[in-house]
Amino acid sequence: MNLTNKLRRAAIAVLTIGFASFGTVAMAQQATPPAQQQQAAPQDISDADLKQFADASNRLMAVQQEGEKTMMGILEEEKLSVDKFNQMAQAHQQQKLAEVGATAEEMAAFNKAAQRMMELQPAMQKEVETAIQKDGMTLEKYEQIMLVYQQDPSLQERVNKLMGQQ
Repeated sequence: MNLTNKLRRAAIAVLTIGFASFGTVAMAQQATPPAQQQQAAPQDISDADLKQFADASNRLMAVQQEGEKTMMGILEEEKLSVDKFNQMAQAHQQQKLAEVGATAEEMAAFNKAAQRMMELQPAMQKEVETAIQKDGMTLEKYEQIMLVYQQDPSLQERVNKLMGQQ
């Protein structure tokens, strides 16, 4: 997986945490774009801000990987595949869970797994915030830079170089 995709996945973790509500479980990877906000131009982003952004992004990838490992463990314990869980989570979000064709055991496993994952959310949110704010960056500044990063190849290149130096 290339660095851009990893960074985008980390952003999804930051901006949505994925499972703040039952229908948006992280593994379903249904990201909602953040509210429209004043977007900085690439030239308005200082090297110091980019360094903080790159450092925070590296920490976020570690937080996300740990969260994914925990969620995978939950699915294994509940004997539910990632694909089936994602299918059921998407159906639940669309209020069509009854149409997914799941067995009673799968439904019970899905409900239990989703509940357990939701219980992780506050601790994961705190870890995400801590990862971003460790070097003094604000959540808002991180989101602003992420929006520019997603749209500007030259900024992506600058960030990727900074991340590669670590």
